Amino acid sequence: MTNRSFASRGWLTLMLVFVSLAAWSQAGITASPTRLYFQPGKKAEQRVTVTNPNADKPLEVGISLNDWNYDSLGNNLSYDAGTIPSSCAKNVTVLPGSYFTLAPGESKEITVSVHDVPNDPANPVRTAMLYLTQLNPGDGFSEKGAAIKVTVRMGIKIYYTAQTKAKGDVEISNYLAQKKNGKMESLKLYLDNTGSLWVNGTIHYDLLNKETGRKFEIPAIEFYSLPGDKRVFSSNLPADLEKGSYTATAIVNIGDNEELKLAELDFTY
Repeated sequence: MTNRSFASRGWLTLMLVFVSLAAWSQAGITASPTRLYFQPGKKAEQRVTVTNPNADKPLEVGISLNDWNYDSLGNNLSYDAGTIPSSCAKNVTVLPGSYFTLAPGESKEITVSVHDVPNDPANPVRTAMLYLTQLNPGDGFSEKGAAIKVTVRMGIKIYYTAQTKAKGDVEISNYLAQKKNGKMESLKLYLDNTGSLWVNGTIHYDLLNKETGRKFEIPAIEFYSLPGDKRVFSSNLPADLEKGSYTATAIVNIGDNEELKLAELDFTY
């Protein structure tokens, strides 16, 4: 198995439902957008529309702010406000305040602004998580039909940078095929965010059987990352992959200009 040429060509919804069941009634919050980006030259204030999807029950909503970042697998990690170096949680203002009520089916706009953030070159991007929490639990049912109370909390991610020339960039730091029980099972890609801005992009793989010329594809993965993030992505090989010698090309697409990062890997299946 050989690993060849890392070359470059050419820039949440987070919903936390605190209940271990799939269905509920008279509970829920919807909001849009679920990501807010604050950059020089863009709007200093942004609005989020919050809606009560219940047809027959008012919704009491509490607003709070926390810190967050990603782990290496892209999971969201939450912290108390103001406790990580990249935080801007204490510089966020939300109007109308920390609490409001929505009538059944009603929508309301809240205004979010970020201000007076310290200029720290070591933290080119600042983040916060705005939580919308249902304060009056809804009625629901467990998988066994037992009546329970359901509380929903929804997170809106806030991204902030004061840099006028901030640029997102990533580099592929490693690429390998993994075995399980002696058989090739998946591809693993290591991606480092080396830029000074948040990045969203996609990863997909083209697999070529060098003996037959047949091509296989792996469904694309969408990802988000912050400056300094070191991410690991694992994708299973196609279930119908035939035996043979392969070249697997990883294609990372970032930014509006469709900048590409490429890596190739040879393996035998």
